[in-house]
Amino acid sequence: MQLTCPHCGKEITAEHINIQRMAAVCPACHTVFGFDPSDAQIKRRKVKQPQPITSDESGDHLELAFRTNFRLEKNQSFLISAMFSVLFTFVTLLVLFSDKFVANPVSTLVHLGFGLATLCFYYWLALVAYNKTHIEVSDEAIKVSRKPLPNFLIPANTTNLAGVDRIRYEETPTSKKEGYDTPRYNVWADVVDGNRRLVVSDVIEDYAVFISQRLNEYLGLESAPDASRLQDEQESENGQIGDGVMTQTQSTQNKHS
Repeated sequence: MQLTCPHCGKEITAEHINIQRMAAVCPACHTVFGFDPSDAQIKRRKVKQPQPITSDESGDHLELAFRTNFRLEKNQSFLISAMFSVLFTFVTLLVLFSDKFVANPVSTLVHLGFGLATLCFYYWLALVAYNKTHIEVSDEAIKVSRKPLPNFLIPANTTNLAGVDRIRYEETPTSKKEGYDTPRYNVWADVVDGNRRLVVSDVIEDYAVFISQRLNEYLGLESAPDASRLQDEQESENGQIGDGVMTQTQSTQNKHS
């Protein structure tokens, strides 16, 4: 459920919403306002399928796939790997053709060491630039992996769908803190007990919106905003926010009366 402030447009998070009173307070401008769960402004954003994303649905299986979803020149991991690849290539060639290491057993180990390191950096570049992210969905779980080149350092992530009532997206804390010119988002699976499970991380906004939208549709979670979900979250905290919102609502009404 997405609720935005009618005054400044700021997105309102669950802790600032009193679902029992159908009232909310904006944390940015402190505007107190009522809302209707059927109001258009709190319906989920819809986007068309981004062209780089492929979608294949067959029977009881859905698969989404895409390559890296933001510019490589902005990818810190890719840039560091590229820099070290060039550096180690230069050092390896320098050592290989140095007269000091000719016909020396130690030189062979040095050559192999630098050569192996260089290959590792180039392989990492391929993992970032060539591999695709595959999101495979069944009735029981969502599996996210990078293919076709194997990455033994980052295994596939499997999200159990038991108890999941909604798929949603949220800007990453690092993206918010650093103020990225291309914000990054995580896609989460919200569970009825108030917990959440990470589905896919570090994607651009259009990808995050489409992925959550498509998964909700496929899993049958595409419905009207779930008021009971917000109510559970509200009650699981301490109820103080709701009382505070109501107090501010009454105060605002008194000023206008």
